[in-house]
Amino acid sequence: MMKNPGGFTLIEVLIYLALFAVIIGGAFSAAYGIVESSGRNQTKAMLQEEGDFLIAKINWALSGARAVSSPAVGGGGSALSVAKWDTSIGDPVVVSLAGGNLNISRGGNAAQRLNNSNLEVSCPHPCFTHISASGAGTNPESLETSFSISSRTPNGAAVRQDFFTTTYLRK
Repeated sequence: MMKNPGGFTLIEVLIYLALFAVIIGGAFSAAYGIVESSGRNQTKAMLQEEGDFLIAKINWALSGARAVSSPAVGGGGSALSVAKWDTSIGDPVVVSLAGGNLNISRGGNAAQRLNNSNLEVSCPHPCFTHISASGAGTNPESLETSFSISSRTPNGAAVRQDFFTTTYLRK
């Protein structure tokens, strides 16, 4: 009578190796998914912060506005020109879209880029739309701003986010 030695058969070893390969493959796949989503989430967070910053700068340009000379009332365009009551900062303040960048200039000085160099700003519609007052003061003069920001994740996937705001002008 033969005794069975205390080892594994070839079939058992192959089954264990196959199970091990499936587990390791799943672990690598999950780790890749985590890294991928982390890069995408970081890019989305950067886009949100940049968009909030750009809207804050546009709202700053409109605060204390004496007049909005561009775009004309009822019109739209890719440039905003504002004359402010406080002229010590330089008049006019111009916010404009050029070459995928949102720029600001004060008092006729050279324009400075507002957005991060890792992203591109675009306007699917006019960036700025100047709305006239109506309804005997119930709807004050306002400026609608809309733009999109796009960037790429660390692995090259495109991410885009749209921004829109309406600012009511006090004169």
